[in-house]
Amino acid sequence: MRVLVTGAAGYIGSILIPEILKRGWQVDALDTYVRGDTVLAHVCADANFNPVRGDCRDENIMKPLMAKADVIIPLAALVGAPLCARDPLNATTINLDAVKMIAAHASSNQILIYPTTNSGYGIGLANQFCTEE
Repeated sequence: MRVLVTGAAGYIGSILIPEILKRGWQVDALDTYVRGDTVLAHVCADANFNPVRGDCRDENIMKPLMAKADVIIPLAALVGAPLCARDPLNATTINLDAVKMIAAHASSNQILIYPTTNSGYGIGLANQFCTEE
């Protein structure tokens, strides 16, 4: 199995990728790595680990990676309502448009796993959203 994970150096990716590698599967780990994260440094020696520096919104990067993938896990996101409110353009293009692009280009033979967090659901009251407070 070959798995493509976007947002690979984020919290979920940093926990998920080592577990995938333990199964002997190959992982293409896409992230911008702009924070200089070293959270995946401990798996860099694994021959099945392929870190890819890039943006999940770039179809020129995504299409070749997707073509090789059996499983696609889009984790790249701006997380939390406050951050999304401060940067609505990137929140929309990363959190929504990139996932729509992935879904549009995925084949029916590929598995798309789309995890979400509680902040995506709100608090159950109209026009009131979760915050990190």
